[in-house]
Amino acid sequence: MPKALPVSAIRSMPYSDLERWWEVDFNTLTTTAVAEATGSVQPSVADALRSDDWIEQWADALYAASAELLSSTERMEYTQDERLKSTKRRSGLVTLRMQEANRLLRDRSKSQGWNMLASTNKNAYSASLAILGRHHAEEQRQLAEAEIARRGLAPHHPFWHTHYATKFDSIEDAVRHGLVHAPLTHQAKALLDMPVEDLTQRAAADVTRQEDRCEELRHPLLLRPWAEALERLRDEHCALNGMDPAFAVVLPGFDMRQLQSMNSDEAWKIINRRRFIRALAQRNRECQMHVRELTRAVAARLEEVKKPWMEAVAAASEELARKHPEQMKALLSAFQPFCIPGSVEIQREFLGGRGLVPRELIPELKKALADGTWQRLLDNPAE
Repeated sequence: MPKALPVSAIRSMPYSDLERWWEVDFNTLTTTAVAEATGSVQPSVADALRSDDWIEQWADALYAASAELLSSTERMEYTQDERLKSTKRRSGLVTLRMQEANRLLRDRSKSQGWNMLASTNKNAYSASLAILGRHHAEEQRQLAEAEIARRGLAPHHPFWHTHYATKFDSIEDAVRHGLVHAPLTHQAKALLDMPVEDLTQRAAADVTRQEDRCEELRHPLLLRPWAEALERLRDEHCALNGMDPAFAVVLPGFDMRQLQSMNSDEAWKIINRRRFIRALAQRNRECQMHVRELTRAVAARLEEVKKPWMEAVAAASEELARKHPEQMKALLSAFQPFCIPGSVEIQREFLGGRGLVPRELIPELKKALADGTWQRLLDNPAE
């Protein structure tokens, strides 16, 4: 492959030709994102950028491009470059597209949040089983233990006592247990063994040379030290420019006339530091993207490991319901007005943090079981 694809070539290429480029070269994805934001591209490319497969990377590419264009406009304004007007226009168009991408990401996140919501929260039958299990906690525990033993499983899954304070903890533990396959190369190990100051300088070099990324920093075991190094660099360089520490591409404004009246070396230090701060924000976003992707992968692998135990517990819950049929019937009766007609799926409007089901109904049902008034639910279901 040549080092870079020109925008003119990208505009005429279909997604089938660009897909491999995007997979191996973030710069090409960024160039494509700018091309799409500022002019025409093939319809298949525009659709692919907005797809579930690429929308997060597209948003990250727009963020990176926005950072670079904002820095370019500052340099051009300082040097009175004749390209300033056109660059400002491109910067504005990229910012607008970035806002669109972020809106789409928020909408998708809400949808994913709903899809990932546990069935015990969305399904009246599952929710009733959960409430019944909490009320008969000791009986539920005994049934679960018996079912787990009957299936020949250990009393608990391998991660029973594991609790993670941060996402980095979960990722690192997953690597240690082989849930994530991430061989430690000599280069990556060398970075892990580096003194903090040296690793910070390595991260700074990675920020400065956009086209020469240090792949070892992206290793799962290095994501934490990489993120910490970026924070140290951010704090240092924001302080030098008199800014509050924050990862952002939109920085506080400054007086260009005052800058132009300064010593040239000092003026360029300010301009370059602002560019570096924006590049730090882009690298931090990329780091968080890797963390996000690995966290999902770890969660999926943990679900696979836990599945036999979860299935045993589910079977025990069903057995508990058979032992207390009237209570189960009462719970389902109370949920019915909140369900989609003809199903046990709870209507979305009644869920969420302020929905009637979690806020009022479930506490009432727990209380009814506790004080023995649950039988009234059979005659007077919730309105």
